[in-house]
Amino acid sequence: MTQSTYRGGAILFLAFSFLAAFFISFSLLINDLETQSEIKGVPYDKQPGLNTWFEADTTHVHEAFTNTKAFWHKTNRHPLFPYVSLLPVKVMGLLGVPEEFAVCFTLAVGVGLFSCLFALTLVLTLGHRPLCWFMQALFFASSFFIFWAGICERFPMGGATIMATAAGAAYLSRKEKPSLPLAVFLNIVSLSVTISNWMFGVLLSLCFFPLRKAIRITGYTVVITAILWLGEGLFIEQLESPTHFDSWNKEFIFTDYAGSVFQKTSALLGHTVVMPEIHPYNFAGFQNMDGKGLGVQHSSPGGTGPLGFSLAVGWALLLITGALSWWRNTEKTPFDRFLSFSILGQLGIHFVYGTELFLYGPHVAPLLLLVTARGLGALERPKLKLALLALGLFVPLLALHNLARYTQARLLFLHHYEGKKEAVSPEATTKPHALSPEIPLRPSA
Repeated sequence: MTQSTYRGGAILFLAFSFLAAFFISFSLLINDLETQSEIKGVPYDKQPGLNTWFEADTTHVHEAFTNTKAFWHKTNRHPLFPYVSLLPVKVMGLLGVPEEFAVCFTLAVGVGLFSCLFALTLVLTLGHRPLCWFMQALFFASSFFIFWAGICERFPMGGATIMATAAGAAYLSRKEKPSLPLAVFLNIVSLSVTISNWMFGVLLSLCFFPLRKAIRITGYTVVITAILWLGEGLFIEQLESPTHFDSWNKEFIFTDYAGSVFQKTSALLGHTVVMPEIHPYNFAGFQNMDGKGLGVQHSSPGGTGPLGFSLAVGWALLLITGALSWWRNTEKTPFDRFLSFSILGQLGIHFVYGTELFLYGPHVAPLLLLVTARGLGALERPKLKLALLALGLFVPLLALHNLARYTQARLLFLHHYEGKKEAVSPEATTKPHALSPEIPLRPSA
């Protein structure tokens, strides 16, 4: 294969990965955004779409995309999010683009970048070959993509920042001398949507640079981020300082709802790829839920049906096979250290913090797919052919299973949404943003 053919194939692969994810996301959002938006006249904590879809803050995030004075920008936790949400929506508005179309377009671009940057990481670590296409197909078939691609949430965009950092780490592993300016840029990207994702930028610095340079990178990141944060004051009303700590975060530390270590592990490593049965969600930290929401935290891997259970076992075998092969057969690079510490870091955070851990699927599952891909790519040719055959059987069945679960979940969501909507009386309520800091929100780790 010539170099030009290789590059052409890689570009086609990246373009497909972006466009497929973009159009899937946009088509879902344009049809469903109304049920994820704020109902005027209803208090923020009684919005029917709030916390109903696996604890998602859809109405609050929609406000952050459209309202310059919204409390829900929460730039102490999402430092630069207005630059990639409200700002492009308002710019498109000046060009005559309808607001809801602009919101859907912006979210879909984030999902497209999420997919494309995952694909770029595959290309940089595996080369352009059939395994990349199979792993990208597994990305699309997994529950973290199917269930979050059409939701007005920050997590897919946060996943894009994680994949940008991962792709940067893969690129730096191919260079004799890593670029300090690129590392600073990737650190800023990593923290832009969600502050806890700065973990990935810090790990990149520590894996590729001596400690003193890593500290310098951190200093540059803080200074540039602070300047950009101040710049947000030109187009939004900053309601909190960067150092403000939301006291209600303690509600989500070591919660009984999250369950045992097994339940947390199942949710993070299993449910994010193979969707189990859905159960009513009713975390005691949220008011007015009464089981009118969707959850999977207490579900068994794959659910009770034979197909779901078989897929859960199949995914476990793929993950274990890939991880063992990665551990035994690959020459460890700084990227591998970055990837392993990133997975351990995410597991450590969410063993401590969070309730409905499926919410964090876009931050965790792609890392597991990358480990699996690295390991399968290191197999000898006969074993690799067998792995590709297994993926060829597994991925279509997984897609059909997860799509069936998604259809079920969407019907349940609409049932709960309409019930909660009928229970509120807009005429009798107060202003939409009568704030009460004592009422906990969903965590955004």
